[in-house]
Amino acid sequence: MIETKNLTTAASWVKNENIIAYPTEGVWGIGCIYKKTLVEKLNFIKGREKNKKYILLFQSTEHAFERLNIEKKYKDQIEKLSKSFTTIIVPSGEDNIAIRIPQYPILLQFLDHIGKEIVSTSANLSGEPVCKTTNEVKNIFSEKIFGILDLPLGGQKKPSKIFDLNLGDYVR
Repeated sequence: MIETKNLTTAASWVKNENIIAYPTEGVWGIGCIYKKTLVEKLNFIKGREKNKKYILLFQSTEHAFERLNIEKKYKDQIEKLSKSFTTIIVPSGEDNIAIRIPQYPILLQFLDHIGKEIVSTSANLSGEPVCKTTNEVKNIFSEKIFGILDLPLGGQKKPSKIFDLNLGDYVR
C-alpha cells in the first residue's frame, strides 16, 4: 500500500481507477470513482453483499444536482441538510441514492482535486468495527487497496446522521 499526504497525488490514484483510503469527518473511508467494476471490487474488498448501497460524496449541492436526476422540490431541503454532518437519501429516477456533501476542508479539497463524486464507505470489513487509525487501515487493507491519503480525521465522534427525503425524517 502506497501512502501520501499530498491531495493531488491521492486524487490522481482515484482518477486512475484505484480504490484508496482517506480521512473523513470522523472515520477512515475507502472509495473510488463511480464505475461498476470498481464498486464490485469494493464489495469484494469489504466482504459486502452486492445489494448494499454506498454513499456518493459530492463537492457541492450544485454538483449533485448536475450529476443526478433530483427533483427541484428537494433543492432547499438538500441545501440545508448538506450544511450539517448528514447523509441524505435522495429519490432519483427509479431509485434512492445516498449523498453527502462533506464540510471537512481536507475531504472537500480532495474531492475538488478528483473533480467528480466518489463512491464512499467506512474503512472496515463488513460487520466489523470501523478503522480509527492509519495503522488499522494498513493492517486490514494493505494488500487489498492501492493507497492511503494519510491526513488527520475531522474530529467527529459519531457517524453522520441519515435523513431520508422520502420519509421526511432521520433514520439514523
